[in-house]
Amino acid sequence: MMQFAFETARLAAIRAFAAPARCPHCDDWMVAPVSSEFVEGGEIRHYWECESCGETSCTTIELG
Repeated sequence: MMQFAFETARLAAIRAFAAPARCPHCDDWMVAPVSSEFVEGGEIRHYWECESCGETSCTTIELG
């Protein structure tokens, strides 16, 4: 049972990593980040630039 819980959490992290995001400024979809970085300690940061309004934003995914 513990293995299932671990795999479910891992799958959720993978889905979050690949998921598009909505612009926090105009709410339009942003499909791919401009860049991404792994931060020591188990975090991924995506940097976005909205094609609709031109504003930039950052999203964070916790991996652990």
